[in-house]
Amino acid sequence: MIEIKLVDESSFQAVLDLKISEADERARFVSPNVRSLADAWLYRENGDVFPMAIYWNELVVGFLLLEIDKDEAEYFIWRIMIGQQYQGRGYGRKALEVLIKKAQMDIACNHIIADYVVGNEKMKHLLTSLGFQETGFIEGNNEVAMRLDLKKEE
Repeated sequence: MIEIKLVDESSFQAVLDLKISEADERARFVSPNVRSLADAWLYRENGDVFPMAIYWNELVVGFLLLEIDKDEAEYFIWRIMIGQQYQGRGYGRKALEVLIKKAQMDIACNHIIADYVVGNEKMKHLLTSLGFQETGFIEGNNEVAMRLDLKKEE
């Protein structure tokens, strides 16, 4: 079972130990987790950035940096990664499905924003298969922005 939990003392080192493939690293498809944890620390006083460990049962298999913008009524997937040794098992999809369900239950959230680096076809396919739609191109970051409008559960 996939769960998403805030990074804490018990998961911190496991998150830092997660690596992506050398090819993905060279392509700069995702920033290192140490950078993401530093970003979360930098914006900690805003109370809207949440570093999350992705668990499969008791094992940390990935990382998600989530920003919740209440003014825009959105969740923003700042970063998501699955460790190289755990890729290809559906953990990324399941983690995003868990996040989508959480957002659907949050009355303050109307949509989810995500993006992917141009050339990251796996991420593009994953987001598209979950219903995300392209909304534009982010020039400075070489990223394609995507949006998922939520269907609220009654």
